[in-house]
Amino acid sequence: MAVKTLVVALFLTTAACTEFQEKVLYGDPCEELAHPYQAAVYTSGHLLCGGVLVHPQWVVTAAHCKKPNLQVFLGKHNLRQRESSQEQSSVTRMVPHPHYKPATHDQDIMMLRLARRPLVSQHIQPLALESNCRANHSTCHILGWGKTADGHFPDTIQCAYVHLVSREECERAYPDQITPNMVCAGDEKYGKDSCQGDSGGPLVCGEHLRGIVSWGNIPCGSKEKPGVYTDICKYGGWIRSVIRTYGS
Repeated sequence: MAVKTLVVALFLTTAACTEFQEKVLYGDPCEELAHPYQAAVYTSGHLLCGGVLVHPQWVVTAAHCKKPNLQVFLGKHNLRQRESSQEQSSVTRMVPHPHYKPATHDQDIMMLRLARRPLVSQHIQPLALESNCRANHSTCHILGWGKTADGHFPDTIQCAYVHLVSREECERAYPDQITPNMVCAGDEKYGKDSCQGDSGGPLVCGEHLRGIVSWGNIPCGSKEKPGVYTDICKYGGWIRSVIRTYGS
């Protein structure tokens, strides 16, 4: 986190960069029980992306996080320790949005069906989806294990407060790159942001999931360049349809 800004795995703007993990910039360590919906998505034994538990057996993440043989950890706080609260599951089905466009980052969303349902507890709980696209919360937060301002990846999950940025301001920051399926959030004072390793992680506003980390400026943490998130309020119907189609 740049200020330990929560760099919600901003999707790097070049194909080569997408392989790097992103992290919350300018953030601080989260409280241990403050993120029961957070998922850590692994590939080949390494953190790949963040994710969000939105149903007892389904995690939502970014479509650009699609890799073979994914493993999902829930109930994690410190990635370097085996915690009594943690649960691990393989992924039995990956469902990226059918209209995902890697070149433009549009529709950057994917559902992961877990092989086994976790035990719901104070450490593991689904997060409700935002359904009101007009909701304009002044304070939101981002979180993840992505790269921090000092260039390192933290052991414990980092959190940072940001606010939604108007579409006009976001379009000025990224001319001709913002689609109707994206929402922007940032912090003009410290440059709090998501970064490598945070992709697919949550933008939480008013106790609802408003967005998932998709892409943004490189390097992370620019005060003039907010983070860009897939706007979850546009996808509630699609998420429910995936769950009905492939089973809960």
